[in-house]
Amino acid sequence: MNWISNEFIKENINYPELIEALEMAFRLNTIQCPPKQTYDYKSTNSNEDNTLLFMPSWDNESHFGVKLITATPNNKPDIPYLNGLYLLFNAENGLPLVVMDAKLITNMRTAATSVLASHFLAKNQASKVLIIGNGSLSPFYIKAYASKQNINTIYIWGRNHEKSKQVVKKLGDCSVKVEAIENFEPFIKEVDIVSCITSSHDPILYKGHISSGQHFDLAGSYAENMHEVSEDVVAACSIYTDNFDVTLKHAGELVKALKENKINISDIKGDLRFLCKDNISKRNSDEENTLFKCTGMAIEDLVIAKLVYDKYTK
Repeated sequence: MNWISNEFIKENINYPELIEALEMAFRLNTIQCPPKQTYDYKSTNSNEDNTLLFMPSWDNESHFGVKLITATPNNKPDIPYLNGLYLLFNAENGLPLVVMDAKLITNMRTAATSVLASHFLAKNQASKVLIIGNGSLSPFYIKAYASKQNINTIYIWGRNHEKSKQVVKKLGDCSVKVEAIENFEPFIKEVDIVSCITSSHDPILYKGHISSGQHFDLAGSYAENMHEVSEDVVAACSIYTDNFDVTLKHAGELVKALKENKINISDIKGDLRFLCKDNISKRNSDEENTLFKCTGMAIEDLVIAKLVYDKYTK
């Protein structure tokens, strides 16, 4: 069994190709994955729970894969928040084929999935993106959104402005304008897409921040006690999610909005399979606000792992 390096993955996987592969996987609906298994555990250096995720999936043809990943919110700055391994197997004989860094492929497929959803939910002429959060996901989101047609400006905001500037500096050359901003409020009403990738436990955005026609991409929070936007923002949007099995139970924004009767289950208009069933926008008008909430699916991991393996074997 071989190890595929991060360098190989970065050099050989591009976002347009990955986004197309994800779209086809959801459209064809051949990959199966049970709901992710989540286990909380404590450590001696924190009272806050850490999390282990177990995420298997299979295509019923040639491959199956398993991702083991940890989320440790209180890691020191020099230790990544997400860590783990992805193992790809031969489905015919059960032999392990390759192993790769789960953190890297998770970051890449998460960003690609958000941009895929925005293809169906953001305005066709969307050109400006605000990314809220400057953690490990932020450079992947910048590159993924920069690959989207018509995007010409990306703002990035985080509570530590210097960190945001460092994210932009480390990007190097980019095909679009990327700017670290110290205060998001003067910019938020002018952007077409707002992408939240934080681990915040309190809402960052409220209804007064938003304007009509915007698309909200929420990919940071993954637990009931985490919230990136208020329940009023959720209620003001047409809501879509990556899947109904897990996200509606664990995504704090949706859980709270449902508990407070701001929305009903029937208000969730569709999942990724619905979005990708055809190449048609799911917006009703340019004035409509849309929201996509994802917590991640093993389907996405298998798609990128197979893409990496195909490149590797060639």
